[in-house]
Amino acid sequence: MQQSNRRRFLGAVGAVALAPAVAGCLGGDEDEPEPDDDTNGDTGGDGQADGFAVDPGTISLEGYASHWEGVAPGSIEGEQNPTLVLEDGAEYTVEWTNADGVVHDLQIWDDGGDVVDDAATDQVSEEGATAEVTFTASPEMVTYVCTFHRAMQVGDIVVQ
Repeated sequence: MQQSNRRRFLGAVGAVALAPAVAGCLGGDEDEPEPDDDTNGDTGGDGQADGFAVDPGTISLEGYASHWEGVAPGSIEGEQNPTLVLEDGAEYTVEWTNADGVVHDLQIWDDGGDVVDDAATDQVSEEGATAEVTFTASPEMVTYVCTFHRAMQVGDIVVQ
């Protein structure tokens, strides 16, 4: 009986000691600034956290289950899930290559997760195969995503 009480006491002490550490992981101190919520972790190459300005024309990406990787234009080359800053009313083509042989697609969504103006490609599962979608940029476009890997293979769109 005495050993059982000791275990409860040690368990309670451990829980109390662990609580501040867990609390620190779950939420920040109100006095501490929140980290920048830039989904892509990029600064747009120009020191701004708003993404990469892309002239009307073609945007090339490679599709991996873990991310989209920028290929062209040169400003997005090598960037994972680059935020694309597009011109309102301008025409763009996003062409992408399946880089890992896993099934992918690309859809452009509004803030509700709906495809905007049928801007979506077919599914592609063969490594090296390509797909493309052409669209006119509009403010409701906020995300490009692979529906098969939506937690990792997703990037923001900003239309100005």
